[in-house]
Amino acid sequence: MATFIMGLTQIIFGLCRLNRLIDIVPQGVVIGFMNALGIILLSSQLEHIFPSTITTYGIVVVSFVMIWGLPKITNQIPSPLITIVVMSIVTWLFQLNSELVKDISMVQLDFNLFIMFDHIMNRQLWLTALVYGIAMAIVATIQNALTEQVLDQLTKVESDVSKESIGQGIANIITSFLGGYGGSALVGQSRFNVAMGGTSRVSSLITGSFLLLSIYLFGSLLIQIPMAVLATVLITIAFSTFDRRTIAYIKQAPVVHGSTVCLTICIILVTNNLAMGVIVVTLCYYLIKNVINKEGT
Repeated sequence: MATFIMGLTQIIFGLCRLNRLIDIVPQGVVIGFMNALGIILLSSQLEHIFPSTITTYGIVVVSFVMIWGLPKITNQIPSPLITIVVMSIVTWLFQLNSELVKDISMVQLDFNLFIMFDHIMNRQLWLTALVYGIAMAIVATIQNALTEQVLDQLTKVESDVSKESIGQGIANIITSFLGGYGGSALVGQSRFNVAMGGTSRVSSLITGSFLLLSIYLFGSLLIQIPMAVLATVLITIAFSTFDRRTIAYIKQAPVVHGSTVCLTICIILVTNNLAMGVIVVTLCYYLIKNVINKEGT
């Protein structure tokens, strides 16, 4: 239900072109948002590495070396894909003692059409879904706008965030009927994708198609992938998510800029809610700014 409301809200945001509201969000809040997102993604993967066995540590080290080293040799095939395939084969051949995907969850395609209607009469559930759905849509809108800014600079191609929001909204509504989770653009993953050579929307189409095909045809193989390798890939993406403007931005005005960035990060990490940090700090920023301006006059 939350995914359905998220998709519907995204469509409304896109039609009303509310994506442009990202321009009123202070830069310090945006930077804090990006860094908090990177911290959350990074910390979520550490449990698959620490504490662990010597074998797992070895897999992690080799995976990092391959991910960062292979692009210097060739960019024809994404280094994370090569790393996942090679390390999975090595783990299987030598029966290495490392946690696999199947130890956490099975990968299978189970279309449960219109599962959302099982609880359509539950008002309390709809109310809860409304709160989370709108929050997810806000976070998605922010991430879409940030991703657009980054990719437009990298590819030198101007994109339409409103159209992106409407398209994602439609996709999330369809996903909700199938019992799936909502999704949005990710700065770190998108930047990583461009670095691997995916500079057009065709790469997004291929990614989605290959993912669906892999789950349907290669589910039994995907569960053999070592979690340490996947964690390594996601940690690499997490590092790409951190905003490289942070230090330079804080140096411009250490107290004001530093407090804005840190407060945004702290609220997001404490509440575990990306939208909460952005909304609260943005409101506080303009409230304080308004008070200072009145005192100055």
